[in-house]
Formats: sequence, structure tokens, C-alpha cells
Amino acid sequence: MDHNLKSFLQYVFEIVEDAGRQVDDELVCHGCGLVYAEFKKTGKLGCASCYNAFRGQILRALQNIHGNSEYKGRIPAGRDNKYEHMILKRELAENKQLLRKAVEAEEFEDAARYRDIINDLAQKIQAEEVKDV
Repeated sequence: MDHNLKSFLQYVFEIVEDAGRQVDDELVCHGCGLVYAEFKKTGKLGCASCYNAFRGQILRALQNIHGNSEYKGRIPAGRDNKYEHMILKRELAENKQLLRKAVEAEEFEDAARYRDIINDLAQKIQAEEVKDV
């Protein structure tokens, strides 16, 4: 493994742990016997079962690196509006997530703003669907 990548992975896992999420370094994969502490050092998993054994730690690291643990893909750039519908749907999903977080944090003014954005996006998506028919 490239030294820079290895250092980066170690740094990311240290940040995750320093953020108040204590990780059990003795966590072991039942498939290959790899200990989580060794995975942190090398950045290499031993087998497919390691993904399940270290799932929580891996998801937290991905969240820390990318801001999300779910890959959403890229929308190709283009001059036409070919991908407008995809863009609107993605914006709708993101604003729904922001709305949920605002309500949980009792930030009701922000929640109202997100609600309005969601309604506008839903109307645009519906107009796009009607236009395509």
C-alpha cells in the first residue's frame, strides 16, 4: 500500500476515535481472525467478513472522509437539461435530510425554509414528469 494512503487512513481512523467514538481495538473478524487494531495500522481487510465485523468503524471513517457513508454517484455535466430531473431528485433528497435534522435539533425556522424548498422542488419534479409524457 502506498505510504501516503496508509498514513491518510491512519489519520482518518485517529480522527474518528478522537471525536469521542472509542473503538474496541480488540474487535476480531470471525472469518479470518484479523484484529481491528491491525486493520487500522495497515488499512487492509483480511476477508469479505471483515466488512461486517468492522462495519460501524468503516462507516464512521467514510462519513468522516466524505461527509456521507453512501455513494451517490456523479451526474454527468452537459449543456442540455438531460440530467435536470436527476439533479432535482438529488436536491429533494438532500433537503429532506436537512429538514429531518433541523426538526430533530428544534431549529424550526430552518425547518420551515427546508419545507418550502422541498415543496418547490417537488413541483419542479412533477412539472418535469408531465413535460416528459
